[in-house]
Amino acid sequence: MNKINKIISMILIIMLLTINMAFADIDVSKDVKGALLGDLDSGEILYEYNIKEKVELASVTKLMTYLVMREAIENGDVSVDDNVFISKNAAETEGSSFGLVEGETFKLSDLIEPLLVVSGNDVAVAIAEHVGGTEDKFIEMMYKKAEEIGITSARFICPNGLPIDDEETDQNYMSTEDIFKLARYILQKYPEITEITSKKELVIPERKYEGKSTNYQLLTELPGVDGLKTGYTHKARCCLVSTIPVINKEDQNKNYRLIAIVMGAYTNDERTEKSKALLEYGMKDYIKEKIVDKTVKVETITIENAKDQQVDVYPAEDYYKLIKNGTKVRTEIEFDTSIKAPLAKGDSVGKINLYIEDEKIDQVDIVVNQDVQKANIFVRFVRFIKGIFGL
Repeated sequence: MNKINKIISMILIIMLLTINMAFADIDVSKDVKGALLGDLDSGEILYEYNIKEKVELASVTKLMTYLVMREAIENGDVSVDDNVFISKNAAETEGSSFGLVEGETFKLSDLIEPLLVVSGNDVAVAIAEHVGGTEDKFIEMMYKKAEEIGITSARFICPNGLPIDDEETDQNYMSTEDIFKLARYILQKYPEITEITSKKELVIPERKYEGKSTNYQLLTELPGVDGLKTGYTHKARCCLVSTIPVINKEDQNKNYRLIAIVMGAYTNDERTEKSKALLEYGMKDYIKEKIVDKTVKVETITIENAKDQQVDVYPAEDYYKLIKNGTKVRTEIEFDTSIKAPLAKGDSVGKINLYIEDEKIDQVDIVVNQDVQKANIFVRFVRFIKGIFGL
């Protein structure tokens, strides 16, 4: 490129990602109410089925209960060392139970594992009463948090997901898309949750308590899975929000984390099978690639009024993207029409436009990696004379 007086658009890279053979597209839609596979970091949805319709939330509700509690701890409203008094209301809560007894007290910290691992409905109520003062006020906090993180489909009547009565005339609801938002928010803000949700069982010798994780089946069948939350009511059927990290030992920037959601499967086996299928699809059919390398020169450009007219330019940053195997990735470079010296190191001179197939997905600045000084008036005059005489 000899001049920089016009926009230049050229193909920089065209590649076909064929590191692994592409698998057939997945379909887990049969006999479920909703399903989704997404990337934690980008929020990109890799597979979806009926994700906007509200579905019964069941004990997946406890993710919101956990979130509200954690933020109350972070804000100093409560402490993990607080003594939580077990009310009659909490102790008599039906469904999955940690076996709380009226009048007992527990450290708040000691109730987190029973909430997430064995899905204690009684525990959720005890936490809600302690954090919110009353269960109803805690539900208000749940709504407020949902609104803050952009969840618009939520309906909460309790902190544990139980229906209002035996006929299940009403219960908690949320769309599968919003469940994904909730799971992402928690995993990004409190990634240590997986240290708890990865446990296959909960053993408390002093209480003579032993209980398997409600997610025991998937945790056992797919190594690496480390969460996140199950749910079941008669109308909700079998639900599961699961997650797994995908590790690249050579380049940690290529690591990614998948979130799979299956709502309304008919059996535990089916929710496990479909969740496993989604996660394996994300691991086998996708790869995180470095599309732009900031150490690789894009071009040598000519800046007419610079002291050194030939200037090497580079991407401002590395760019990684989770891409399905067999996908065509294309990048184009486009230079600014008005670049003149002086320039400071890091100043932008153009863009790298990134495409998957024909869809533009992002752009990265092209920058100078050193200061570019303006030529003095004498140098510019000499260049002008040489230009006139063709020297």
